[in-house]
Amino acid sequence: MKTFPTSAVWCFGILFISVSLLTTGLSEVQVVGPADPVVALAGDDIILPCSLKPNVSAEDMTVEWTGLYLTTRNVHLYRDGRDSNEEQFPSYRGRTSMFHEELKNGNVSLKLNRVTLSDAGSYRCFIPTLMKDTTVQLFVGAVSQPVISIDGTKGWGVVLKCESGGWFPEPEMEWLDSSGTILPADGPPERHRDSEGHYTVRQHVTVDKTDTNRFTCRVHQTEINHLKETEIHVPDDVFPKSQVGLIVGLIAAAVIVLLAAPAGVYMWRKHTEKKIRKLLEEQGDAQFVDIHSVHLSQRVTMVIPMAFYLIRSERYSEIHAARTRQDQMRRLYQALNSREDSGGNQVKSDFYRILLDLEPDVVYHLGANFVDVHKYQLIQKVTKVMPILHELFYKELYCNIRIHQMTRRDQMRQLYKALEEADDSRSVKLDFYRILLDLEPDVVYHLGSNEEDRYLYVLIQNLSRQMGKCCLSVYDIHVVCLHVLVPIIHHVLSSLSTEVRIQSGELCVKVIHNCMQ
Repeated sequence: MKTFPTSAVWCFGILFISVSLLTTGLSEVQVVGPADPVVALAGDDIILPCSLKPNVSAEDMTVEWTGLYLTTRNVHLYRDGRDSNEEQFPSYRGRTSMFHEELKNGNVSLKLNRVTLSDAGSYRCFIPTLMKDTTVQLFVGAVSQPVISIDGTKGWGVVLKCESGGWFPEPEMEWLDSSGTILPADGPPERHRDSEGHYTVRQHVTVDKTDTNRFTCRVHQTEINHLKETEIHVPDDVFPKSQVGLIVGLIAAAVIVLLAAPAGVYMWRKHTEKKIRKLLEEQGDAQFVDIHSVHLSQRVTMVIPMAFYLIRSERYSEIHAARTRQDQMRRLYQALNSREDSGGNQVKSDFYRILLDLEPDVVYHLGANFVDVHKYQLIQKVTKVMPILHELFYKELYCNIRIHQMTRRDQMRQLYKALEEADDSRSVKLDFYRILLDLEPDVVYHLGSNEEDRYLYVLIQNLSRQMGKCCLSVYDIHVVCLHVLVPIIHHVLSSLSTEVRIQSGELCVKVIHNCMQ
């Protein structure tokens, strides 16, 4: 019987053990890529990371980089210790390379030069020796600097145009004043996409004269986390000339008419009482939605879910097709307003309730400002003061015996004082507004008013104080102001900026004061 030499048996044993160890070691090696996508701008040189863990040499391995498109593209091939790109996809020729000196450390990353928009997609790093791979996502964007130009005048303001092209993906555009506050644009941005897939965005805004006359156009793309801004300074002489003198003359003439016809005041009283009562009784959720339309359009984010619950018609498709969140909100408001004759207030009330469920912070932010603006009206109107104190300031005020002995209005003044002195004043004001919505919703809804109405109210109060020396009662003065002064000056005032209105109001009060002397 033929036998193998002892030395041969030992050689086969050692060889078997070596192969087993090598195979076992390689089975533990993993091909690792990045956890997040690689983001680049067109024209950049980028690296698609890929490595072996634990670090083992890849010098004698084959490394295949392919693009996962509709059909697989050969991007780069390393084999037999060298690059072998005879079958490389044409668009990648001359733009790919590997770090040969790093292969011994397990680094099989790919460098891609001068990336283009068409390079975006998924890339596979495959090691046939290990039968293992990983996928790297590449996201490519494009940006450009916005350009601002003056495009004429409108009313008492100047029209500015901002344009920026060469963007990808599609960006958002917005206007800001010198303090960083977002300005309402004259309409939705105009958008155009060229044959290469780049987007051009254009938008107009009408600005009023300010202390600085500096305005900024901002273009940003959140997916690639890039932002570009351009600032413009508008010279004072570009703005149309103010007609404050004409307004003062009209108001002075109205005051003379007022003083010459005090007997007619009583004839207006009943008509005015009915009109004032109607204004004060406007209430409900629909009023909140209308008053805060601008703020809600800028801040509400969950537009589509709200539209789904509210708008059950072709209008929902129009809202869903809008490109930006602000455009979706504008179309939602158009749909709400189009139903004014068929239960429009009910739909707006439903919208308000959904806002409280889905985006309560938006409502409560507006509520904090409401607490500040309507301080004196709330002191007069709120009746359930003690339950509010119990919720907000139990130890500081509610348990104070002296508070229980005060009048309701004095209790409200103490409440406002505590609000201002609180460590986190704004947070406590938010809580106060939430409680008001629960305990006294009618008060909240009655006090809703737009900025112009508040201005006219302040003007009426100033007129009342200046005319206090006349024989008219304060109530009669308010009546005449509403129906003699306001109808005359309302049309002119409504076309002015807030800053010019305030200046005009101050001059008006001075003229009236002189007339009373």
